Amino acid sequence: MTITILQLQCSLLVMILIGTLGKKTGIITEGVSAGLSKMMINLILPCSVFSAFFERIPDDILKNSVLMILITIAVHLLYILVGVLLYRKKPTLQQPVLRFAILCPSGNFMGMPVIGGIYGAEGILLLSVALLPARIFILSIGIAYFVAGKSSGWMKRLLKSPPLWAVVLGLLVVWLKITLPVPLENAISSLGNCTTPLSMILIGCVISDLKLEMFLNKEIWKLCFWRLLGMPLIVLAMLKLVGITQAAVAGVSVVLSALPAGAMTVMFTKEYEKDGLLAAACVISSTLLSILTIPLVYLLCFRII
Repeated sequence: MTITILQLQCSLLVMILIGTLGKKTGIITEGVSAGLSKMMINLILPCSVFSAFFERIPDDILKNSVLMILITIAVHLLYILVGVLLYRKKPTLQQPVLRFAILCPSGNFMGMPVIGGIYGAEGILLLSVALLPARIFILSIGIAYFVAGKSSGWMKRLLKSPPLWAVVLGLLVVWLKITLPVPLENAISSLGNCTTPLSMILIGCVISDLKLEMFLNKEIWKLCFWRLLGMPLIVLAMLKLVGITQAAVAGVSVVLSALPAGAMTVMFTKEYEKDGLLAAACVISSTLLSILTIPLVYLLCFRII
């Protein structure tokens, strides 16, 4: 599993380096970077979110899926509580960044291969189920972190968010059992698949201005501790306390909570003009440290549950 995580880190770092070199050499100008950010938020990310609802869940997984959804909802309520307790007194530019980084793990890019490598096809299906309520929280409460208090019309701005409406449309597709034409479904899925490489390039553009001393910021290491160790240990204790013993369900829940801060942290930070350098440092630091912490969390989960 460590080799799998290392390979993911290397792939991610190469894409980030491409973005950094592009910005340093002038291939990616400030205007291109700003346009990329808007395209990610308004087109690519909504396609990624909407395409997730195309997944079909087998009946034999359905019982565990309901349990997975309930656990994911409880865990994200915990994320919100921890974010409030830890960061309620932080400056306006930093508070939404740190709270969003707690709320948003890297479920797609790292979650799929890591959890798939541990729990196989069942793990990937359960993760796909867990990501549905997770996205609802991230694209509603998470966006609200950035727009709340910004103006008297913050709720109106929240309701104009394309990723949020992608969730609404996706839920309607599932509820009404709508089947889209194959060419349209393939096109949406293909655009959604661009999320990871483009978001990594965007992070690379941001960190081209990052100074080494930024990584000495204690808030970054505090975030890494809670994102990578604090949250999964709390989730593990909660599952043990309520007696959830299904290995795959418990394992997927704990490993998902142990993933580093997601790339959307940088995307939304840049879009809503908050502390982009802090966001990039949090994503990069937590991603690099996760190569050590994810195997540790998995071993603890394996022994306890």
